[in-house]
Amino acid sequence: MGLNIDVQGLKFTYDAHPVLDATEFVVQHGDLVALLGANGAGKSTLLRCISRILKPTGGHILLDGSELQQLSSKEAARLMAVVPQETAADFDFTVEEIVMMGRFPYLKRFQKEEQQDRDLVKWSMEMTGVSHLAHRSIAALSGGEKQRVIMARAVCQQPEVLILDEPTANLDIGYQSMLLELAARLNRDYGVTVIAAIHDINLAVHHFNRFILLSGGRVLATGRAEEVITAENIQMSYGVPASTYRHPLHGVLQISVARRQPRGVCNNDERAIHVIGGGEEALPTLELLNQKCCRLSVGPVSAQDSSCRFAHFNGFPVIIVPPFTTMSSEHREEHLKLMRSAEAVVIPPIPFGEGNLAVVAEVGTVLKEGKAVYIIDLEGVEGRDYSGKAFPLIQNLVGEGAVALKNSGELLKVIFPDGDEEDERKS
Repeated sequence: MGLNIDVQGLKFTYDAHPVLDATEFVVQHGDLVALLGANGAGKSTLLRCISRILKPTGGHILLDGSELQQLSSKEAARLMAVVPQETAADFDFTVEEIVMMGRFPYLKRFQKEEQQDRDLVKWSMEMTGVSHLAHRSIAALSGGEKQRVIMARAVCQQPEVLILDEPTANLDIGYQSMLLELAARLNRDYGVTVIAAIHDINLAVHHFNRFILLSGGRVLATGRAEEVITAENIQMSYGVPASTYRHPLHGVLQISVARRQPRGVCNNDERAIHVIGGGEEALPTLELLNQKCCRLSVGPVSAQDSSCRFAHFNGFPVIIVPPFTTMSSEHREEHLKLMRSAEAVVIPPIPFGEGNLAVVAEVGTVLKEGKAVYIIDLEGVEGRDYSGKAFPLIQNLVGEGAVALKNSGELLKVIFPDGDEEDERKS
């Protein structure tokens, strides 16, 4: 079950304005594909061409090698089912009658449905969880309930291709998850090829395993999440800066998109500061220094560390090491180079374990070479020392000339002695 969808040089124009511009891709039978892209990228237009609602102005769409436009309406309806973003409920049909419409492609003119059709309707309603609504009017249902009913109708068609055109756009998180999990089940258990236009990238990554990213009516990237959903591709398609990371609970690739915060007034003599990573505890210090236009570097941290994502998002140099391991000699040299090239080294109020004891020792190396070192929240170090060995090392740094500060606000006062009291309030 399931069909290949081969889109070749597809073109479509609205009033001479090109929406699809030689769009090309292949969806293999049994694929579970999310169609991504910014508003106006051509997602809905593409799906409407595949579902024959719109006729392309150029190119070809092949289903298992057969030209889509040469199929009759009934032939196409037996192969494909569509769940649109919104469904008008202008007629007072019951839910059962709406779902039964999924059998129309299989009935001859004036032919009444048979027991087999009624059994399929019942099964489809049970599968989508709308059996209890069977005799209710479609017009009396909520948006989420209507979408489940339309999904039941699509299931009742027994399609080999299921097309979802932004089906979760107006649904709450519960209905979104339910609908996409149902699509995944149809794909997994019955081999249905699924292609869905999805706005929420993080939601798409959680439910789909193949991705097509559109930009300006063309395919920008296609493949697995790691191949398609990258910071560079998101910038090109959506026009916003983004950072990718692994969700800490389930490990699925996610993106974080945020508008860059306006940085403070910059002087020509930007301060170069190296901040020892990592974790969320370092973020307030990093953000305050970033607002002051400091030329920051960060590390050492793991690739999934919050400080690492902050550095990547802002384009700062960062030393990345494998988690729960000691630094290699190469990493150590890179780290020393960053610290030596900085005007000062800052140890924010981070936790300490066996893994970053060597880092503290290296800070001592550059301190002896004359580098300014600032330690934030010295009094709290002992409570954050899970190794039992870091606190004495930090005390030694202070004894050798490192400056102990209460908070990040005091750090700004030291680095920017002419600054105002606003920085103190931010800390």
